[in-house]
Amino acid sequence: MWENREEKKMFKNQNLPLFNKGTYKEIDRVYVSRVQNAMFQVMELQEEYGKYDNDSFLNEMKDSMVGMYLGYEFVNIDKHGFDAKRKSNKYDEWLEVKQVSFKSESWQATFNDTTIEKAEAFKDIKLNLAVGVWNKMMELMFIVYGKNYEIGEYLEKMVIKCKEEQRRSTQTISVQSLIENYNFRVKPVNNSSKEVEELLKIRFKKYNWRDRIDKE
Repeated sequence: MWENREEKKMFKNQNLPLFNKGTYKEIDRVYVSRVQNAMFQVMELQEEYGKYDNDSFLNEMKDSMVGMYLGYEFVNIDKHGFDAKRKSNKYDEWLEVKQVSFKSESWQATFNDTTIEKAEAFKDIKLNLAVGVWNKMMELMFIVYGKNYEIGEYLEKMVIKCKEEQRRSTQTISVQSLIENYNFRVKPVNNSSKEVEELLKIRFKKYNWRDRIDKE
C-alpha cells in the first residue's frame, strides 16, 4: 500500500558568511547585574503608572520631553495619531516626533508605513515635525523642529512610488536636509547654543548653523 511519507530533512553544516559577522565577547555578569538592579526602579515606575509595554513607556517619556520643550501640553498615549498636541487661539496644533541617537552614523527622520493621508497632513499648517537628538538613554541634547509644505509633497511622491514598486512605504529625511532645505530650526536643551553650533559644524561641516539655532 502506498504511503505518503515526508522526506526526512537533514540539518546542514555550512560555512555561511553570516556566521562570521558580529563581535562576540564573554558575557559580563557584573554589567548584567548592575543594569538589572537599575532597571528595577524603572519597573516600579511602570507598575505605578500602569505602563507595561517597554517601547511605549520610553517613547511616551521621550515624546513628552520633546513636546514640553516646544510648548506642547498633551502627549498621545494611543498607537495611532500624532505624538503631541497643543491648543492655541487660532487652531489646535499637532506634533510628529522622531528620535535619533547622537552616536548614530546617520541623523534622519524616518517615516514608516506612510499613507497619502499622512503625507497630506504634512501640508497642513496645523502639523509640525520635531527630531530629538539624544545622547545615551535620557539626555536630550537639542531638537530640530519646524514645518514645511514641501515635506508633504515629498512624502506623497514617495508613497506613490513605493506603491508602484510594491514595497513598504518608508521614507527618510536627514536632519541636515531639514535644516538646510526645509528651513527647520534648532532648539538647544542640555547643551548651550554655542555647543550645539560646534557639534553641527563637526557633523555637517560647511554651513552657517548659527542663524538656525535658538538662543537660550
